[in-house]
Order: sequence, then structure tokens, then C-alpha cells
Amino acid sequence: MKHSKLFLFYLLVITGLISCGRREDVKPFAATEQFSDDTLLLKIENKRAMIVIAHDDDMCAIAGTASLLNRNGWKIAVVSIARNPERDAAQVKACSRILDTVMFAQLTAKQIRNDNEAERESYYAFPRDSFEIVFNKGIIEEEYLKHINHFNPEVIFTLDNEIGGYGHPEHVLVSQMVIDLAAGGRISPSYIYQSVYTDHMENSIMQRHSERMKSWGFPGDEWDNAKKIYGVNGMPEPTVQINISGEAVPKMDYLRSYNKRERKTLGFFVPEFEKYDAAEYFSIFDREFFRIIKAGT
Repeated sequence: MKHSKLFLFYLLVITGLISCGRREDVKPFAATEQFSDDTLLLKIENKRAMIVIAHDDDMCAIAGTASLLNRNGWKIAVVSIARNPERDAAQVKACSRILDTVMFAQLTAKQIRNDNEAERESYYAFPRDSFEIVFNKGIIEEEYLKHINHFNPEVIFTLDNEIGGYGHPEHVLVSQMVIDLAAGGRISPSYIYQSVYTDHMENSIMQRHSERMKSWGFPGDEWDNAKKIYGVNGMPEPTVQINISGEAVPKMDYLRSYNKRERKTLGFFVPEFEKYDAAEYFSIFDREFFRIIKAGT
């Protein structure tokens, strides 16, 4: 009996450490809007999908859908730019429960960009008409093409090509690249699903991010500047929503598989996820949202 009580005590302590968040703390950042439930993916017979992103953690808002599709018989791959052995190993581990294949575009910083990143942080937005000058688009395309055509997906998941989530130019570059390659017939997916937030999610989460950055002594104006530079109001509006509450555990495992630094970055855009257990958190953030583009059009 004594050991049973001691075990129960430790169990309660551990549960308390994990579930120390309150619903009212994060519910203001969850979507308030409703969109049509996705039915297109249910009709696709060639169940092969690929997540094409610039950076490994760019798939944080796609992970639930990837897990759902994979559980329903889809073959899923992801490709992103290689970082370093430790970070790449973390990506492989993070994805192990939600998809089949992890690929890396082997590109050095000099192969990606021509500018001096010491003068301009790589995540700062800059005008799209300078992309041809700053980025080595041909080199980047050829490296991604190799992986995309090897896997030959029917559906490609990316970030949006208008602001790239929050303004990172490499996000915009890779997402636009997918559209251009499909339009030019160099890759042959039928559909492109762009991961987006709803207006309420985007505005509330980015306002929180801005306030936190300012409190740490940074300008906190990156998102507002990105909207001005790209000439948009934010991410494009979703076409569909996908309920991922049934993928709560694998998605939370995915998020928590990264090391401390990457989890902190993820926490900017998936607010306070480390303070909740999976079921509770993804009963609040129970949907992922996408803009669907017919490839090649």
C-alpha cells in the first residue's frame, strides 16, 4: 500500500508538471473561424504526399495532418535544407512517428544566398523583385527537384507563397518554387496544400510574438514590416480545415522531439504547447488549415 501511494504521488507530480497550463491562457490564440472540412484528400487514389519546406521546423502546422494521412495508408515524405548533424538527427527523430521518409536538400549558405547575412538577418523580409539577385534559385531548384521527382508525390504540402507564414523570405522562395516547378511541368503533383493560419490565429499569435520580442529588447516589428514589403495583409485565407484532434499524441511527440532551442522557436507559433498534455492542447488547437491550389494552373 505504501508503494502504491508513493507511485500515485509521483504520477500526480509528473502529470502536474506537464499539465500546468490553463485553457484560458491559450484559447485566445485558437481559431474562431470555421471553414469547410477537407474531402479532396479522401478521394485521391495515389496516396503519396510530400512536405516541401525550407527549414525542418516549418512543418509544425502540418504535422497533425501528416500523421492522420500516414495512419490512413498514405506514404509521406518531407524535404528541407540540411542544417547540421545534430539538428538533422532531431528532424529524423521528430518525424519518425508521423511519416515515412525524411530527405535533406544539401545546400550550403553560399549556395542559397549571395548576400552577407551578417548585414541582414536571414529571416528579415525583403522585396520579391530582389529574390533573383539574393538567392541562387537555379541551384536551389535543382537540389529540390532531385528529391521531389524521386518521391513523385500526388500532393505537396508547403507554407504559403505570399508571406511564408510570418515573412521569412526563404519560406516564400521555396513555396513559390513549388508552384513554379509545377506550372512548368518539372514536377507533377495534382494539388498543393499551403499551410496557413486563420486571420484570428495569425493576428493574435503574431501580436503575442511581437510583444514578447519587444520585452526582450528587440524591435518586434518583423511581421508588420513583412506585410508591407510583400504587399499583403497576412497569410492567404484557408480553403479547408482538417480536424487533427485524433493525432494529439503523435503531434505533441513531434513538437517535443526537438532540442530546447528549437522548441523555444516552435513555442512562438504554437503557443505554450509544452505546458499541456497532448489531449488537452489539441482539443483547443484541434484543426489545421490549408489553402488548396490546383497544381500547374
